[in-house]
Amino acid sequence: MHKVAIVILNYLNYKDTIECVESIIIDKYQNKEIVIVDNGSPNESRVKLQERFHTNNGIHLLIHDKNDGFARGNNIGIRYATDVLKCEFVLVVNNDTIFKDPEMITSLMAAYKPGIGVLGPRIVGSDGKEQNPLREFETAKSKLRQNLYYRRKIANLKLNSKLNFSFKQSKWYQGLKEINFLKKKKKERQEILRRSLVSSSKTSKSLVLHGACFLLTSDYFKYYPFLFPCTFLYYEEDILTMLTRKVDLLKSFINTTYIYHKEQQSSNISFAKDKSGKTKHHIASIEKAKEIYPLDYETIKKMYFRL
Repeated sequence: MHKVAIVILNYLNYKDTIECVESIIIDKYQNKEIVIVDNGSPNESRVKLQERFHTNNGIHLLIHDKNDGFARGNNIGIRYATDVLKCEFVLVVNNDTIFKDPEMITSLMAAYKPGIGVLGPRIVGSDGKEQNPLREFETAKSKLRQNLYYRRKIANLKLNSKLNFSFKQSKWYQGLKEINFLKKKKKERQEILRRSLVSSSKTSKSLVLHGACFLLTSDYFKYYPFLFPCTFLYYEEDILTMLTRKVDLLKSFINTTYIYHKEQQSSNISFAKDKSGKTKHHIASIEKAKEIYPLDYETIKKMYFRL
């Protein structure tokens, strides 16, 4: 039985983290370790987590001194899991998820075959809708440029709304209405596609799996020691698919098991006073994806994955 680590990143929202970990403990997979990374929470998170889990030898709490974002925060746990705990597989889960199927890890591990780099289960949101897989990977570089254009447009519109007292009469407001309409239509198309994708388990190089729960396999770690470390938040799923495609690894969606996702609990707390922060991080991440898109594996590894 392969040794699996479950890595959970905590920032501020320790109550969800505790609920998530308690649901993982019930999972029947025996050879597992749980790694919690507190990502520099400026509240009582580390104290609460230490109080709750310090007596459980299978739970490891790592304290980081600053908020390094999603990828770098999780990488602390991933490195600990592979280097210290000697785990061959690492399941990365959001702290606002709950394991509902006690056989979930077993199901994911049973679906693993050589050549698969990443696996993901069904993810059911608080609205009851399926969230996984997100989509098929859009390979055209023009799609990255298009995403950047819309993100920047939205950022400018939001800035203008703060400066313009007659915002609803402005051309910017009309532009925002148009963008929101296009986003709504795109979301509807993605929902139709997702319903077709979720109907059966699938394996391909182009699947974009949701970042709330994904299993990194021993095949992935042959090429990359951790997640791409140069984003703070957002677009990690697409970048992960870029990386696996560079080395011809497959990604698998397993529809026979699922996890419940409350959705964006930590980010909602983090950006409660800075609504523009999400857009800024989204733009920065897409810029980084655009930067690595044309690079080959050896160049990416040399530039971004030095140990």
